Amino acid sequence: MPWMYAVSALCLFICLPFFMHYKRALRFKLGAAFKMLGTLCAASLALIAAVKLDQHCWICFAALILDAVADYLLEFNLYLGTGFFLAGHLCYICRFTGLFPVSSLHLIIALILLGIIAVLFWRWRKSIGKQMPFFAVYGAVLAVACTCAIAGLSARTLQGQMIAVGGALFFISDVILFTRLLFSAPRSVDWAIMITYYCAQLLFGMSCLM
Repeated sequence: MPWMYAVSALCLFICLPFFMHYKRALRFKLGAAFKMLGTLCAASLALIAAVKLDQHCWICFAALILDAVADYLLEFNLYLGTGFFLAGHLCYICRFTGLFPVSSLHLIIALILLGIIAVLFWRWRKSIGKQMPFFAVYGAVLAVACTCAIAGLSARTLQGQMIAVGGALFFISDVILFTRLLFSAPRSVDWAIMITYYCAQLLFGMSCLM
């Protein structure tokens, strides 16, 4: 338990502020390194669980490593970074469907999340333009991954609740990110994106230890 608190503090109170500081100072490589390190904090939790508790946690560890790489690359190349995120989402889908078998709850949640994305993309279609296929593919995979996480509520366990909250935060983070990619936004929006994102990843990592 102390290790979880220490890792969370390192992620949210050291990696996040330094990432935001160096990004604002236009030292992008150093900022991206701290951004990646924040996700690696969550990955360390999954690694401990995979080594000591449950080998299935290697899938979650793989997802977090892919996301950490994506965090770095996304600061320089949107498409390459998104590709790694897609691979990470696929790992999460495998992990969460193994924990929470597909049910009618998955269908309900998926319809809600896909509906939200469809409405937003329709409203933003002029700003998205020719990138619509790219956005649509990522949005669909994101919705499925978050669906598989939020469906953890059906387990009625602490682990399931942590994963469900993490899935909801991940979805919120990416919706805000979509908005910032398309429209101008104040610096506070970047903080909102990263706080919700890191909290989601930390919850996924912590859930492996439950």
